[in-house]
Amino acid sequence: MLSRQLMIYFLLCIIAIVMVKEFSFRPESFSGNGNPVILIFPFVLLTFALFGYELFLKLKVVSFKISTWRNVVVCSFIVLLAASGLEFAYFSELIQKLGGPPTNEESRIFSLPWLNQYTNTIFVNFYTFLIYASTLIFCTSLYRWIKK
Repeated sequence: MLSRQLMIYFLLCIIAIVMVKEFSFRPESFSGNGNPVILIFPFVLLTFALFGYELFLKLKVVSFKISTWRNVVVCSFIVLLAASGLEFAYFSELIQKLGGPPTNEESRIFSLPWLNQYTNTIFVNFYTFLIYASTLIFCTSLYRWIKK
């Protein structure tokens, strides 16, 4: 099921996640230069889309028993729930470190949009990648399980 192309797209997704993390500013620092991550968001979106499409194509042609499809559905749902919980915890912690949301006058990100140089990692991180991949696997596997 794993192909060289799928592995390459996976590695590109990991590189994109690391790039977003490295080019985002920490809550303790100050930045007046704007959001440099905006320049790499097209690369991030492209790598995530290519990975998702390749994963979908691989799941579409793989042949499992009904019990295996059921296990894949259950496991992907558990990963989806766990990653969603971890993403929520990460989001809450980062917003708390920043002093609140953009509507709070005491916040470091007051009057900035949600996508800014401090909050890029809320949208692109390993948890959101897991949410994306597990949702894709869950939906595709559920369809294949019901279809059999």
